[in-house]
Amino acid sequence: MKNKKAQESEQSGLSRRRLVKYAGVGATLAAAAPLVGGTPAQADDERKFGNGGNNGRMWRAGDHHIHSEYSGSFDTKTNPPTFRKGADAVYPIVTNAIMSKYFGLTWAMCTDHGGPTHSKVNLEQAYPDLLRSRVLVPEVLQFWGMEFDAPALDHHTACS
Repeated sequence: MKNKKAQESEQSGLSRRRLVKYAGVGATLAAAAPLVGGTPAQADDERKFGNGGNNGRMWRAGDHHIHSEYSGSFDTKTNPPTFRKGADAVYPIVTNAIMSKYFGLTWAMCTDHGGPTHSKVNLEQAYPDLLRSRVLVPEVLQFWGMEFDAPALDHHTACS
């Protein structure tokens, strides 16, 4: 039997996962405030690697495997299966981009889990969010990728 506090929390619509998500959004807003002028990590990159030498090319820090709220779960009791955001990761794509910028990354790849109807979820929900995120955080090159499980290996990323 659940304790009274857990029942009240459930009834109010709050869960641990939802609280973590809201805390993450708050942290994102706090972290985004000083980004107007760039970050110290970006300035360090320009000093280390130059800002135009080497025919304009330079090494850039990034992450090729970032999950968002679209690494969700599917209720297979319904037909077609119903998608639920936030099973494995809770942050929106734009939050990941803002935090990437804050920590000095210049590119990031969204690689969410699949599922029975993930193509439809990607087309109708996730990819439009990525396009919005590219507009909102243009300083971070944002790519679309997919997570694959390879035989006898861990999961990997394929990008487009």
